[in-house]
Amino acid sequence: MLTEDEIFANETYIRDLLNEVEREGVKDYIQYIETSDFFSAPASTKYHRDYPGGLAEHCLNLLEPLKLSNSRLKEKEQLPEDSLIIIALCHDVCKEGLYIGDYGNYRTLPDHPANNKHSILSIERIKKYIRLTRNERDIILYHMGLFSCYEYGMEYTPEDLMRAIKRHPLVQIFAAIDMEETHWQR
Repeated sequence: MLTEDEIFANETYIRDLLNEVEREGVKDYIQYIETSDFFSAPASTKYHRDYPGGLAEHCLNLLEPLKLSNSRLKEKEQLPEDSLIIIALCHDVCKEGLYIGDYGNYRTLPDHPANNKHSILSIERIKKYIRLTRNERDIILYHMGLFSCYEYGMEYTPEDLMRAIKRHPLVQIFAAIDMEETHWQR
């Protein structure tokens, strides 16, 4: 559980990191998440970081492992810092407005679009403000690995996922980082 000061510190840090991104629309994206429950929402109802501020904390927790993994890639495969910030901090923006209730009694809003298209919804929300590269889009789209394929009624197939992994290794690596943060770091 986070204190109000920790939630505010995470909000400030995320805003500062996003302000470093030199991409058109970032300021508008920051305004969007500031007017949402992104900074106060849980990351889930009961599985991981199921407390106020858990969503922002989860996103922040992915940035350093993503940077480390990126630094281990061949230089020509490494993504710029802006991409890493966008991927880590924005990949779960679809969960904004998803949860209702209070700590210990969160539930999913039944008609929220994230119930059916988690990663796609994040991409749609980000693209309203920030133009994504193909690599950024692929990494966010498949951040739940094979679960990303089955979530959408096979709109995206395991073969699509494999093609995305061949285009860029961080597709698979970020899915593993997200899985670790989600399931083993409760």
